[in-house]
Amino acid sequence: MTRGLPSLALASALFLSACNGVPLSTQWKLRSFDLSTADVAPLRVALRAPDWLEPTPTSARVVVAYWREGEEAAKRVLTIRLVSGAKAEDGPILAGLESTLSGGLVVFEADRRDLAAIRAAQEEGMRWRESGAKAHGSLELAGGLFCRRAEIPAGAVIFDVYVHTDDALGWLPLLIGHDAHRPGADEKKLADFMPPCAAAPANVAAKTRR
Repeated sequence: MTRGLPSLALASALFLSACNGVPLSTQWKLRSFDLSTADVAPLRVALRAPDWLEPTPTSARVVVAYWREGEEAAKRVLTIRLVSGAKAEDGPILAGLESTLSGGLVVFEADRRDLAAIRAAQEEGMRWRESGAKAHGSLELAGGLFCRRAEIPAGAVIFDVYVHTDDALGWLPLLIGHDAHRPGADEKKLADFMPPCAAAPANVAAKTRR
C-alpha cells in the first residue's frame, strides 16, 4: 500500500478501504501520492451506494489528529467538513467507469473554507519531519456520509468508490463491488457511517400522504 493511500479516500476509505481491494492499476498510478504534502483542493471521492441509503453531504466531518512522538497529550486536532463536490465534467466520466451498482453517485470533497487549515497542518507536519521528529496521526469520520431509510441488511452492503486526486490522473476506481458488511465487519462503525434518517416532521408527513 502506498503511503498516501490509507487516507486518500478522505471519507470512504476511513472504514471502507481495504488495501487488497484497490485495483493494482490505481495503486500504481497513486504510488507517489502523499496526502501530507499534496494539494487537496482537487481531491474528490465519489461513492455509488445501495438505493436504501440517502446521501447526507452536509453532515460529514473528517477529524484528523496528529502529534509528535512522545507528545500525544499535545496532539493537534483538525476537523474537515465534507460537502457535495461534483463538477460538471464528473458525471460523464464517472458514468463510463466500471461499476457493480446502478444507483446514482454522490461526490464529496473538503469544504473550501477548511483548505487553509489543511495547508497549515501540512506545513507543520513538514517542519516536524525536517527537524527529525517522528510524527503520528489518525483519521476518523464523524457524522456519516449517508443515512439509511431501512435497517442494515444481514447480507452484503455493496459500494463502488472512485477517487480524483488531480486533473492529470483524473478519476480512478478505488473500490469496486466492495462489501462493507463482510463477516467480521465492525457493526458499530458501519452503523455510525449510515445512521437512521431523521423522521420527517408531522406536517410534512401529512402533506405527503395526501
